[in-house]
Order: sequence, then structure tokens, then C-alpha cells
Amino acid sequence: MYSFIARQPVFDKSMSTVAYELLFRDGMTNRFPDVSPEYATTQIISDLFMSISLPRLVGDHSCFINFPAEMIVQGYADTLPHDKVVIEILESAEPSDELFDAVRRLFGWGFKIALDDFTLEKGWERFLPYISIVKFDVRAYSFEEITQYINQHKNRLSKVKLLAEKVETAEEFERFKAFGFDLYQGYFYSKPEIIKNKRLSPGKVLQLQLIQEVNTTNPDMFKVENYLKRDLTLSYTMMRYTKNVLFKNRGIALGKNATIRDTLLYLGINEVRRFVSISCLTNMADVKTDEIYHMSLVRGRFCELMSKKTGNAALASDAFFCGLFSLLDTILGISMEDLFLQILLPENVMEALTKHEGVIWHYLNLARFYEEQDWENAAALLDTFKLDQANVIGAMKESIEWADRIAD
Repeated sequence: MYSFIARQPVFDKSMSTVAYELLFRDGMTNRFPDVSPEYATTQIISDLFMSISLPRLVGDHSCFINFPAEMIVQGYADTLPHDKVVIEILESAEPSDELFDAVRRLFGWGFKIALDDFTLEKGWERFLPYISIVKFDVRAYSFEEITQYINQHKNRLSKVKLLAEKVETAEEFERFKAFGFDLYQGYFYSKPEIIKNKRLSPGKVLQLQLIQEVNTTNPDMFKVENYLKRDLTLSYTMMRYTKNVLFKNRGIALGKNATIRDTLLYLGINEVRRFVSISCLTNMADVKTDEIYHMSLVRGRFCELMSKKTGNAALASDAFFCGLFSLLDTILGISMEDLFLQILLPENVMEALTKHEGVIWHYLNLARFYEEQDWENAAALLDTFKLDQANVIGAMKESIEWADRIAD
């Protein structure tokens, strides 16, 4: 069996990623691994400090790790970095004296403690001075039930941060945000909010035109050059990128007086396509959560790797762009159909993103199933492609690490 650690982002009110919850998964054949909570937590700690470094997995962010009460009492959390790890007490825990003493000890050492879906009637009140975050499952209880509960105990909850988990829509996010919640988990950030007849800003139109031009069969480099000249930030970034790529990969130093045209020639069309697409996506995603941009990068790289692993290397470029642009409707607030009336991309890409057809659409679906931990559908696609789950999970790990480097 191939196990791995999945991560789910935690957002603040501005939809910026502030942490990740780390979840142990025992292969891709089940949503919840058939192992004890103690085993899952032990595997996460082991992987973090023996196989994977914590910065590689979460970057500069902190991480939530689920702990059964017994492991907290026994001191398993004591040696973790207190400035990087939030200790999450599972909802199955009982508020015993032993757990209370352990929580006080961890709090004194500087740890943040989160309570998962608790009720004050169970004897948790005395814990609250040492608790930083309280989580509420918005799928298990209605908005009215949750807010009524908080209002009834607002004096005792006044010093803790409130986290809404399993938030699935932008409307839910806005509703809990207006009430005063501080943190959020769920897939609401990746759901598009389509605005009919939306007019894109001139800057975004320019970037879309540039993306379209570089993705034609025979790009007109004079047009590409002119588009870049109209976006000073993009042209400057491209020249810096070119110098780094040339020196790192070929040992070539680009001249001090190099022009935009020089950089285009040095890079070559494939590298220009990649750079322009990623850079324009970065600029267009600036008002959205950074996780959208990161997810787009992960999907692009993952789809590219899948095309190579399934014997479709000729589709690698189209697969990359399919994944990379799969969240443009969310980023821009415009449907894919309307978007492709304004720009043209390779036929395979447009067909996948509008008709949901073709092999690269299935690569994208596999990425989505992984994100949502939908292992049943993921396993079905693995059978279709005759892929081993270890290879797919390895490709996803590689894609996440690649996206982390690009987004850094």
C-alpha cells in the first residue's frame, strides 16, 4: 500500500493561505484510511521529520496536525516546532484532567491548540484560556445553529479564533465572514462566480491576447514583442527570467543591452509559451486567493506529467495548458465559453475545458479527484489509464513541489 500526506489550505478573511491541515492517506482507494487516528498521526510526524521536510510541504506556513487525546497526554506533540505546528484535538476526545494538564503544558511552551467541533457542555470550558482556534463543521450544522451556539457562549469564546470548515460556496464564505469568523477551510475558493456580460480590464485583455498569440501554431514574434512592450512589468520579468534560465541551463550570459526581441529568440517558442502563460496567469490572479494560482500551476504540471506517463507525450504541451488554464473562469469571473470567444487556444485545450471531452480532460479530472480526495473516481481513472497509484501520487508530489518553486 502506498501512503501519502494530503494538505488542505486554511484561509483568512482576505482568502490568503495562512496554514495547511495535513491529512494522512493510506493510498487512493478510500476517502478515509482504515487506520486508527493514532497510526495516522504517527505516520504524519514520521514523514515530516524523517522523509519529507516540513518547509517542503507547507513552505512558510504553519500546519494543523490532528492528535488523539492519548497521544497529546503521552507527549507525542512535545518535540514538534511550536511556531510551525497547530495541535488539533480531535472531536472524539474527552476533556480529562490528564488532557487538561497536557494542553496547559503545550500552551506554556508556545503551541497553538485547536479544538475540532466541540461543545462547551462536555466540560471544555476550563480549556478555553489555552485554546487558540475552535473549528465548526458547516456541513454538520446549519448557519443558524452555529451562530446561535456562538452567541450563547460569546463571552467564553471571545478570545479564540473561529474556523469554519467544509465551506463549499462563496455565499457561505461571505456569510460566515460577515458573522465574524476568522479562518476557513473548504473548496469554495475554486468555484467560479460567473458575472454575465462582464467586461475585462484592458490589462487583462492584453494578457489574454498575448496568451492567444503565443499559443497559435506559428506565433508572430513581432506581435508578441509589441504586447510585451505594452506591459512593462511583464517584459521586465521575462528578461530576468531569461537571464536565469540561460545561465542555469546553458551557461550563457545574456548581454546587458539585450532587447525584448533578443530574449524571445534566446528562449525559443516553447519556453516563451510557458513563461507568458504562467506570468499572465500570475497577474490575472492578483485579486484572488494565492491558492488558486498555486492550484493552477499544480494542475498544469500534473497534466503534463500524466500525458508522458500514459504514452501521450505529444500532448504534453496541450495537457500543461489545459491544467494551467482550468481555473480561468474562477480567476476572471467569466465562463469558459465566453472566454474562448475572446481568445483561441489549441483545439484540444478548448474542447477539454468547454465540452469536457478528450484525454487531457481526463488528466485534469484526475488532478481534481486528488484535490477533493475523491478516491473512488480517481481509482476508476487509474484503471482506465492502467496506471499504478504510486506513480500518480509521485507525480502529484512532484507537481506540488514544482508549483511551490514557481510561486515562491
